[in-house]
Amino acid sequence: MISRVRGTLVRKEIDRVEIATAGGVTYELLIPTSLFESLPRVGREVELHAALVSREDGIDLFGFPGELERLLFAKLTSASGVGPRLALTMLGAMSATQLVEAIRGRDLGRLQTVNGVGRKKAERIALELGDKLEDIVPAAAEAAPELARIEPAVSALMALGYSRAEAEGAVRNVLKARDGAELDVESLVREALAGLS
Repeated sequence: MISRVRGTLVRKEIDRVEIATAGGVTYELLIPTSLFESLPRVGREVELHAALVSREDGIDLFGFPGELERLLFAKLTSASGVGPRLALTMLGAMSATQLVEAIRGRDLGRLQTVNGVGRKKAERIALELGDKLEDIVPAAAEAAPELARIEPAVSALMALGYSRAEAEGAVRNVLKARDGAELDVESLVREALAGLS
C-alpha cells in the first residue's frame, strides 16, 4: 500500500500533480482543488499523504496534505453513494475539520454546499458517518488550535488580495520550514509574503 509520496513536483494542475521520486518513479496523484494553491513551485520537493483506489477500469492514486484528510477520504468513500471523486470534491470544498464538524453535527445545509451533494445524499452521509468519525476526531481537534493560531496571518494576507487557499498554504509552508517554531503574526506574514512572491 502507498501511504505517502515524497519527491520533486514535476507538474501541477488544479486537480492533479506529478511527483518524481528519488527512485526514478513518477506518480500522478489526484488532489482536492483546495490543495493546489498551497503546493510549492514546480521543481521543489513535496510530500503528500496518499490513498490508492482500485477500480474495474484502473487504479487511481489520491494525494492529501495530511493524515487527517487521508483518513477522512477513506471514511467518506465507505459511505454508500460516495465515490472517490465526490469524496475529493468534498475535501476541496471545505477543510477536513469543517467537514468532520458538518457530518457529526448533521449539518445538512453545509454538506449541500458541496457540488454533487443534494439533500438525500447529505442525509445519507450524515446518517452513515455521523457516529463513525470518533477515531479521527482527535486528529481534527488537534488541527483546530493550529487553524486558530494561523488565522490572523491568513486574514492579513487575504486583506492584501490573496485567496484563502494561497494565504493558508503560504503560512503553513513557513511553519513547516520553521519546524513549528513560534512566530508572531508580523513575522509569519512577512515570511509568507516572501514565499508567495
